[in-house]
Amino acid sequence: MDLNMATNMRKTTALFFIILSFNSLLAQFEKNIYELDSIESLLTKEVKEILDTNLTNKKVVFLGESHHNSGSDFLAKTEFVKYLVLEKNYKDIAFESDFFGLYFDHNKDNIFGFWSYSIQCQELFNFLTENNVTLWGFDNQFSGPYSYYNFTNKLTAFLNDNAIKYEEDFTSLIETYIKNRKEANKVLTKTEIKYLINEISELLVNKNVMKNALWFQILESFKSNILINTTHKPSKKGIPIRDSQMAKNLDFLVKTMPEKKFIVWLANAHMAKYEYDFMKGQTMGGQFVNLNPGISYHIAFSSIFIQNRKKKWIEKTNNDENNLLHFLSSLEKNYFMDSKQIISDNPEYAEKEYEGMFNLKKSKTNWFKHFDALVFISEGEAVKYPN
Repeated sequence: MDLNMATNMRKTTALFFIILSFNSLLAQFEKNIYELDSIESLLTKEVKEILDTNLTNKKVVFLGESHHNSGSDFLAKTEFVKYLVLEKNYKDIAFESDFFGLYFDHNKDNIFGFWSYSIQCQELFNFLTENNVTLWGFDNQFSGPYSYYNFTNKLTAFLNDNAIKYEEDFTSLIETYIKNRKEANKVLTKTEIKYLINEISELLVNKNVMKNALWFQILESFKSNILINTTHKPSKKGIPIRDSQMAKNLDFLVKTMPEKKFIVWLANAHMAKYEYDFMKGQTMGGQFVNLNPGISYHIAFSSIFIQNRKKKWIEKTNNDENNLLHFLSSLEKNYFMDSKQIISDNPEYAEKEYEGMFNLKKSKTNWFKHFDALVFISEGEAVKYPN
């Protein structure tokens, strides 16, 4: 055998083992991807068994969505809510909505309208009512009608009950702000805004306020809302403030009600588990995990065929080895990807980045680190509202 032939044989053998190794890894990867049923009865027995194992000692389950206008994500998440309530005894659900309003008034009217008014969430809210699931919120936006009509009176009553002195101008400015949050800079002067922030800051170091965990949390959340709406324009600069406060508000709910298990309904971007720089401050999930290590399970949702996403482009990404869609056997079916098990079986995937469509600040990232599971819904649909 000449030297060239021997060299070629060694190269061929090496290539064979590389391909064999890759195929073996791919097989290990694909065994952790499970086909789901149709959107009306999504979870299979096999996927439920995986969830049963992964939810052991998990007090909080995050259910994310790629966009707030993805009605198919809402429908898929609703099926997971049914399982969590009926089979895993989660009786409380916290929305990315008004922390203050929903704490005192567990009414869906205090939840953002793209959920509370959407046709795709009607079944969800009917189910929650029928099964006595309590609605909560963790957002620092005082956006619900309960906050609009009651915040000033509730705050005044608390101050009076605790003999905390305040000026009449203070409550007047509170009322003006709460009625004009997004337009606060137009209806309040810079001096008035500064006064309001200073007064809230003084309350936060008042002994009677500090002894009351709920009102300390409310006032801290209120102050962060003022900062976002008055001193951090454009609004993107307020993202880190909002996410940090949302993490603290959810942490408050979880720690002050240790007997409860929470479902958390929000956007994928807010619930990512790690505080990477590219998230640009949208790190609520990472901060919550830091405050509560080991108690949460994070499931991200995304729809494949949606409006403005061309079929040819989707088919092209399906053939791209660097895209998550490449690992799906079919684009016409729904899938559950067990991220947690993937990186447990194959540690090398812990650092592997792929293109994806779960709507973080970058389309290419390590999705398996960000989320414990990924749910792909084939047939997407936009959110719909009653006429």
